[in-house]
Amino acid sequence: MKASTSLISTFAKGYGDRSVSESSTPPVTASELQAALEGASPKRRIVGRNLSKADVVVYELGGRRIAVKDYGARPFVARQTIGRWLVGRECRAYESAGVVPGLACFLGRLGRFSLATAWVDAVPLADLPRGAAAPELFDRLDAITAALHLRGVAMSDLHHRHVLASEKGEDHVVDLAMAYVLGSRPGWLRRRLFERLIAQDRLSAARMRARFTGRSEDAALAALDPAARRLWKVGRRIKGLWDRLRGRV
Repeated sequence: MKASTSLISTFAKGYGDRSVSESSTPPVTASELQAALEGASPKRRIVGRNLSKADVVVYELGGRRIAVKDYGARPFVARQTIGRWLVGRECRAYESAGVVPGLACFLGRLGRFSLATAWVDAVPLADLPRGAAAPELFDRLDAITAALHLRGVAMSDLHHRHVLASEKGEDHVVDLAMAYVLGSRPGWLRRRLFERLIAQDRLSAARMRARFTGRSEDAALAALDPAARRLWKVGRRIKGLWDRLRGRV
């Protein structure tokens, strides 16, 4: 089946002149998008790094690029367990976050093992040399994570592969597979865990700021709240113990 011309037109018209990553709602439903993608030729495929990572398949519809995160190519056990679980978890996080400037626009779940977002034309921080990023990029990253926290979503695994930098100096956040959603009626324990994960997000962002701007880690961490600094100290102690156990002192 070839991609539906009418659906492609609807897709393009729905977004108009706006960036897909900043659109408030998808112009077509997830099932309509899935139908439009059937038979379409991928423009690019990024193979997952290991069994727990999805492939990212990039399509183009109506001049807009779509990123489909798909665990379908993983072995049976992996896709039926961690693949299905992570897709459900990520969809819930995107739905809870809603529209956040800098967060890739969520287009819907396409099946048991896949979901779609807008494609962000940028490169991961991991591909940049150390000290090459402007401090303003991390000011915007702080704003993105703060907006997510206000919506009850903590990244919990904020990583330099999840932060993308464009040629215009803009940054974007992708991959909410490990994000933690507070929920509408959280209990005391859930709130405490959410607070700890917020501190973890701030810690991760501060360390990335130090690494990619050339700023000292101590200076970057000094700006954190006490909870995040305590978390960093605990992590350092655990790492030190692990290094001693491995004989790397």
